[in-house]
Amino acid sequence: MEQSIIRVLAVGDPAVEGYVDETKQVLSHFPGKVSFDVFAWERYYSEMMDVFAGKADYDVIMVAGHLWKRDFVEKGWLSPIGDLDDDILPVIAKEASFAGKTYLSPSFCDGHMVVYRKSRLEPVGGLPETVMTPQRYLEFARALGKNAVAMKAHPSEIFTDALPFMRMYGGDAFDPTGVPICDREETVRGLESYLELRRYAPEDTASYGNAEVANAISSGKTTMGITWSGQMGVVMGPDCRQPDDLGFCTLNTAWNVTWSFAVSAFSEQKERAQDLLNYLRSPQIDRIAGSFSGAPVRKSSYQQGMQTYPWYPSQLAMIETYAKPMPDCSKAGERNACLYDEIAQAFAGKKSALCAMQDAKQRILEIDRT
Repeated sequence: MEQSIIRVLAVGDPAVEGYVDETKQVLSHFPGKVSFDVFAWERYYSEMMDVFAGKADYDVIMVAGHLWKRDFVEKGWLSPIGDLDDDILPVIAKEASFAGKTYLSPSFCDGHMVVYRKSRLEPVGGLPETVMTPQRYLEFARALGKNAVAMKAHPSEIFTDALPFMRMYGGDAFDPTGVPICDREETVRGLESYLELRRYAPEDTASYGNAEVANAISSGKTTMGITWSGQMGVVMGPDCRQPDDLGFCTLNTAWNVTWSFAVSAFSEQKERAQDLLNYLRSPQIDRIAGSFSGAPVRKSSYQQGMQTYPWYPSQLAMIETYAKPMPDCSKAGERNACLYDEIAQAFAGKKSALCAMQDAKQRILEIDRT
């Protein structure tokens, strides 16, 4: 009997685009038929909700690590998978588990990465090392002036773009238990610093997502930009202007999340779906995927790629030392949506930072009460 196709719902990201690119032959050695349906970040969550509502049929879905894990596991939407091997970075392996069981098979680790033009930054303050503070990033922007920075300020991206700045004075969006603290003075002050950066960004930066920020950096339109480490392969792609002029570091207030594959609890071929997950996180595939995503998940991939991929040292430091996850929360998607919306309104000048954060907190608390 012919085997059924393993259907995968995936988010549009360089790692995923690499999996499905036939010229890279990532799937050519997997013993079975696989079909990827790939959706942009703006659409992905609603498409995934259709799977859990029984409106779409997929065996494997991509999950934004700790951001959604607890919610999905508690609702019975994910099936446990086998344990991960010791070559997976420990912090990533920890993110893949919940209540003593492993649910996620890591694909790539997205975290905040600063990319800058060395020739332009050095004259105004010297070059950063592996990590810099948001305060120093802001100082560089002030010294450089117009078009200094690319901001990922599209409404679908703006909360996580602003988050390192919300943390720069000791604030945060949530406390460790998930209680919203976005209206605290330290958080609001940090958001105001983020909003100041608009003075030093291109006029259309409110429309910038991953592709636009990558282009602004690689083309030299801006001197600096903060983007996801999973975009490094695109930033350093064949169209990059003077790639040797690019430097990399992370932020000491960074956030990251490991995009992972999970087996849907509603799949009728869970064992074969798990075989696919085992294949996609194998050492060979992780090294290949790391070359076009820029964000592998295995220790050995970083050890072997340090001399080839100049952002790997900062990426590894971000994962192991600096990145602070958000707390595991129920209704995380709904709660975070309030912050995306309110920060976007503040960025557009419709509200002050304080008013936006006060409104976001009240909206989150209302969600928690329902």
